[in-house]
Amino acid sequence: NTEMVHLDDANILNNLRRRFMKDEIYTYTANVLLAVNPYKQMQHLYTPEKVAGYRGKSAGSLPPHPYTIADTAYRHLLRERRDQALVISGESGAGKTESAKLLLRYVAQV
Repeated sequence: NTEMVHLDDANILNNLRRRFMKDEIYTYTANVLLAVNPYKQMQHLYTPEKVAGYRGKSAGSLPPHPYTIADTAYRHLLRERRDQALVISGESGAGKTESAKLLLRYVAQV
């Protein structure tokens, strides 16, 4: 989404649909991570190697992923020595609980 010329509802939804069809369930809109529930297991996205790969990387240097958001919050926590908060929003069944688990698992591992 960050590379789109026209950022309106129709284009965002079309981009999310096209990415979903390619199993690319994450995308950014500015510094906001958008996730689409794949309704299937995608464990290859959440391996220890992925954790290591996203550690210390800035958003945009790797494909969109919850680990980027978690790492950014973790680095701000260490640097600023202030509490950090992540907002996870969505409709019922959208995957909020799973997203929260991924974020917490990342922070616990690093």
